[in-house]
Amino acid sequence: MPASEWQAAHMTSHFVIYHFGPEPAPAAVAFDGTTSTVIIEDLEEMATHAQIFEALRSSALTPAQTLTFLRECLAGLPESEKEPT
Repeated sequence: MPASEWQAAHMTSHFVIYHFGPEPAPAAVAFDGTTSTVIIEDLEEMATHAQIFEALRSSALTPAQTLTFLRECLAGLPESEKEPT
């Protein structure tokens, strides 16, 4: 996520959307709580998580942008912080 998308990155905690079969609609959403995993199968709640995922996906850097970002970060490190290769 680019820093400019801070709000999108903090929309929710982590979750996993499960799809089973060719249908694009989610079959279940799961997330971990402190002591257990919560599984959601309610259609409205799953639709909300699908919308959140789409907002996150559309805000994320592309693979090429990610490589450029990482290279810029590495180039900005002082030599004393870089590991020998």
